[in-house]
Amino acid sequence: MFPDPGFQAQQQFDQSRRFREMNDQMDVQRRRRARRGSGSGLGGLLKLVLLVGVVVLLAQNPELRAEAWTFVQELWADVQTG
Repeated sequence: MFPDPGFQAQQQFDQSRRFREMNDQMDVQRRRRARRGSGSGLGGLLKLVLLVGVVVLLAQNPELRAEAWTFVQELWADVQTG
């Protein structure tokens, strides 16, 4: 009839263990996101250099710029119709 104190203690222990594990996993994910960041480190620098290179290339070559603009317009038309 009366609840077993040992059983209740085991349930509380299991619950607190699961809670600690969940917090540990959240901490790991938080640290991983903070370390990675958005656009930080070598990957971010590489993206920036690539973007600047493409912009300079398009600025110097009007034919390539026209072809790229036509491609983007056709792609946008396809996206809107499809």
